[in-house]
Amino acid sequence: MAGIFRKLTKQFFITVNLVVSASILLLWLLPYSNQSYFWILNLFALVLPYLLLLQVVFIIFWLIAKPRLVWIPLFTFLLSWGLVDSLVSFHSPEQEQALQPGQFRVASWNVHLFDFYENGGRLDPKMIRKAKSLAADILCVQELVFSKDTTSPMSLQRVTRQLGFQYAVTGDDRAFGVHTNINTKNEKYFPFCLAIFSNYPIIRWQKVQSLKEYNHTFIWADVVMGSDTLRVFNVHLQSMHFVKNDYDFIENIDRADVDVVKRQGRNILRKIRNANFQRSIQAQDVKRELQNSPYPVLLMGDFNDVPNSYAYQVIGKGLGDAFAEKGWLLGRTFQFLSPTLRLDYIFYSQPLQPVRYHEYEWDLSDHLPVTTVFERN
Repeated sequence: MAGIFRKLTKQFFITVNLVVSASILLLWLLPYSNQSYFWILNLFALVLPYLLLLQVVFIIFWLIAKPRLVWIPLFTFLLSWGLVDSLVSFHSPEQEQALQPGQFRVASWNVHLFDFYENGGRLDPKMIRKAKSLAADILCVQELVFSKDTTSPMSLQRVTRQLGFQYAVTGDDRAFGVHTNINTKNEKYFPFCLAIFSNYPIIRWQKVQSLKEYNHTFIWADVVMGSDTLRVFNVHLQSMHFVKNDYDFIENIDRADVDVVKRQGRNILRKIRNANFQRSIQAQDVKRELQNSPYPVLLMGDFNDVPNSYAYQVIGKGLGDAFAEKGWLLGRTFQFLSPTLRLDYIFYSQPLQPVRYHEYEWDLSDHLPVTTVFERN
């Protein structure tokens, strides 16, 4: 009986290890999958840190229990090293220092409307000052709100000056998002917009919108830096549209009864499925524009998705990830749920080279700002 039990136990752990390994390796197929049907594969990217942790546990377990089986997790690590390299970075953080000739700093931040609603229809001056303190030469902002009234303190021109920039472009025709400031006159605002702020001249720009829906818009701008021109992209991919009840449920799922788990679980999976599908469309749109660029590119933004996800692999193919090159550990940029959620990215193409990467632990938005210093070779 003891022999049968040991045999069954061994087979159980082998099976579990193989399932974990397969779940990791399937991520290589993700960018080639149809997200209408295989959206569940994207969840493997979401839990990849935990799958890798399980592999470490299996390495230790097999070394103790059955050393000849340690090849299963080790072989998986070998085959998935490119996935690990996108997820975890081991470059010690460097101190901020003055830019050297040929270097420039870029930043990306989902500013959550600069707390427009929380501040009674005005931008939070503290957040404005913090954004300015990033000292970026190019700043990509997601979820900006501004007024079409050029005399308003929230006009794009005034916000640009407050942030310390000379040039700015933004998509401004989101009719579905027009709001009215109930505290003053009937003033129209355009919230949830993308903006590129620059201290270098912008010679042309374009808004790309495949569908007249939120998150189906991204912008690019051709920025002249001396004798060079860069095409800078700012993107904000589809969010899960989680509300407070969803976050509360996820964080306290162990306290919920079975009926609540079933009901809320189905609702959350539906949101995840729909968001994954929308992001797959958006990622393909962004990739087409990237491939048409006649210049080196910088792409920044809030992907609302993790490293090695469908959107990350499709958009990032052929580009460098500044965090992977110069970041530290997991590089979390989203403040809720899991400490593994890096959702904000800075991608680049040659001949640009990252020098320093940094994320700022500011409790001002649900996202953290990220910056990178580049040099032009």
